[in-house]
Amino acid sequence: MAGFYHYSSQWFPCTLQDLSIEGAGLKIHQIFVPGDVIRLKFGLHYDQRVIEATVVHIHGTRVGVSFSVDDVTQEFLKAVIQAEQRPPTFRR
Repeated sequence: MAGFYHYSSQWFPCTLQDLSIEGAGLKIHQIFVPGDVIRLKFGLHYDQRVIEATVVHIHGTRVGVSFSVDDVTQEFLKAVIQAEQRPPTFRR
């Protein structure tokens, strides 16, 4: 899923992989270290939100982050995950 991360007062594109309620894997081209707190912006085309994430591990250009979310954000994440798992619909 395409998204953005906030760094140095700017938003930069990233790819979110393995999205779950607890966290995600990010494919980015920025150096972070475990413990860094970053903001991510992603979601559905009609509902984009900013979620705070903590970097938990680094492997090359892949960064693993964890989320600490409230109930409202948890419902948002469930909706995004469900939408991403749905097969695309085709019109004839």
